[in-house]
This record gives sequence, structure tokens and C-alpha cells, in this order.
Amino acid sequence: MSKIPLSPVSIADIARRAGVAESTVSRALNNNPVINEQTREKIQALAREMNYKLNTGARNLRLQRSHAISVIINAETHDGQKFSDPFMMDMIGAIADELHQHNYSLLFSSPAITSNDWHSHLLGSKRSDGIIVIGTGRDDAPLQKLHAMGDALVVWGAAKPDTQYCVVGSNNYQGGQIAAQHLLQRGCKRLVFLGDIAHPEINQRFQGYFDVLKAAGLATQERHVQAAFSIESGFNHVTELLQGDLDFDGIFAASDNIAMGAINALQQQGYKVPEDVSVVGFDDIPIAPFFNPPLTTIRQNIHAGGKLLVEKILQQINGDEPVRSQMLPTELVVRSS
Repeated sequence: MSKIPLSPVSIADIARRAGVAESTVSRALNNNPVINEQTREKIQALAREMNYKLNTGARNLRLQRSHAISVIINAETHDGQKFSDPFMMDMIGAIADELHQHNYSLLFSSPAITSNDWHSHLLGSKRSDGIIVIGTGRDDAPLQKLHAMGDALVVWGAAKPDTQYCVVGSNNYQGGQIAAQHLLQRGCKRLVFLGDIAHPEINQRFQGYFDVLKAAGLATQERHVQAAFSIESGFNHVTELLQGDLDFDGIFAASDNIAMGAINALQQQGYKVPEDVSVVGFDDIPIAPFFNPPLTTIRQNIHAGGKLLVEKILQQINGDEPVRSQMLPTELVVRSS
């Protein structure tokens, strides 16, 4: 005689055992921060003990949600930023780890999708519940459009005075100030900035750096080169600068990739770093401590940033509370460049 299969354990069963409301169980199983940590752990342990299995298909159908978040790198081809960029991989990893904690999946979307298609392709089709965009981009009109449509949207980048959508990012202006102060303290007097200020994040880094030089009476010695985010761009631009006599003794690069390319160009031309030219990067990517020489840089707290991006997108999806933009502090990491 075959056994009658046991009915699957439900949220209601767990709620009765735990002596709490079903909504409390649901939130605890989804790691909702509204439920305190002790209660969450107790309910999750009880669910494991009772062999509770989440029916994600039924839940998503009931909630009209996909339980996936789209992540888009908002950069054009000539910007030099790709998925394989160490900064991008670090950021996407931080986002994926945090989404996993909330039982959400990451849907990586190619930046080749045109801006006008983001809503219909990702949200209108129910492929994802919200969009995290990495990079404000040269023109944020597509982001403003998504916000105006009421889409759940959080952007990693730099907020402008008229920005309406939620932005999480680093204090880029502060980072630029710190980099300039460090170079001046090293005795540098003739400085070069490598970075494309058409991007709001890079523009803020440049402004912080330039204001420090201006206060020191060295603004006229500053030289600005519109480098893309790649190692190749840093290498090629510095090689061009070195075609004549060396007339700079410090470089502030808008990214670590640019800084590493710049250092390679200097070394190939026989110059020593930092004896002849001091170099400061921005990001503190994982390879920075192991470069030759180990790279002095401005650190962004990528893992805290990824956590905030996820928290704020889920707050919008759940309608828990209004979300506000938030900037994270930057810090100087002194190594040997």
C-alpha cells in the first residue's frame, strides 16, 4: 500500500509553531530588516527544522514579481568600462552577494540595450522588479525618464543638484581633494589629471582636486587629459605627454586602471615611480596592492555600496519607506606609487 504524501509545510504552519503572524514569518524568511535579527534567526531555524520549501513560482505569481533585479553598466564603448573591468566585477559581486541574502536573483543586462528599451525590456516584461544602474553616464535623461515612470531605480554614481532618482555613490569631491593634498605633501608642483570629466563622478573628482590646487596657488600648473577608463588609455596618453621633455611630477588618475597604464608608460620611458613622478589612482581595485609599484589610491567602499544599492532598491519595491540618496566617504590608501 502506497503512503499518502505529507502536505508541504506552509508559512501558516510555521507561524502557528512560532506563535507569530504569517506576515512576520514571510518577512523573516525574506531577510526583511523590519524583523529583528533574533526573531529572523529563530523563524529561519524553525523553517529548516520543519523542512519548509519555498514555492518561488507561486510566490512570484501571487506577488506579480520576478524576484530578480536587473543590473546595467551605463557606459558607452569608448568610455573604456566593460563587465571585465575589475571595479565592475567587484561591484557586481557585492550586489549579487547582497541580493542572495534577500532571496533575489541578479539579471545582468547588456549595456548594448538602448536607453529607451530599459523599461519595456526589463520591467514592462516582468523580467525584473527593479533596476540598479552602475554609472550616471554622460547624459542621465534615460534615468530621469525611468524615475518619472515610477520604476524602482537606484544608480551608483554622482547626484547633481536637480537629480530626482536615488543615487548611491562615493564622495568623489572629497576623494579628489585627498588625492591632491597627498601629491602636494609629496612635493609635487606640476600635476596632470587623467580622466573624462563628461562623467559626473569624474567631474566631481576633478573639482575636488582642482580646488586644492587653486587654494595652493598651483591651478595654473594643472594639465587635464580626457582619458577613458582603461589601462590602454592611461598608457597612450602618458606616452604622448612624454614625447617632449618631462614637465610634470605628479599624476592623479580618475581610476586605478588609468593609473596603472600611466605607470607602465613612465617605466617604459625609463622614469621611476614615485622618484620622478608620483601617481595616485582611484577605486582601490583588488590588484592595486600587487601592482609594481603597489598603487597609492583613493579607496571606494564597494561592498558597503553594493549593500546600500540592494537595500534601497528593495525598499522601493516593497514600498517600505521613502529612499534618499547617500554618499559614502572615501579614504587615501598610501602604498608605493
